[in-house]
Amino acid sequence: MRLVLYESGFAPRWYVARADIDESALVLVEQQTFCPYKGMCSYYDIGDARRAAWSYREAYLEVGRISGLVSFEPDIVSVQLDGIQLCLEPGQAVIPHGPDRNLTVGEALPRGKQP
Repeated sequence: MRLVLYESGFAPRWYVARADIDESALVLVEQQTFCPYKGMCSYYDIGDARRAAWSYREAYLEVGRISGLVSFEPDIVSVQLDGIQLCLEPGQAVIPHGPDRNLTVGEALPRGKQP
């Protein structure tokens, strides 16, 4: 099973069932973040790739279909779905932001928009 989630201002995010991935490669990290739209998020390292995957174990009812599924950062790790390489399209660059990336406000703002 897989599904795509479209959020305003973000690249489309593919979520896949745990049965369809090698869960032994996922190393749960202690840090969690809160999304006001989806709930509490847990992160995973994959080898040397820090926080390369995430999951909402119990997503809010409105997005409950992603509960327990796993999503990956295609700019951090190579992701293939059904043999097709997943990549960000032009204009979908992932800009690390917020406390989940341990950045300050100044670091999270695009260049030229520094406080």
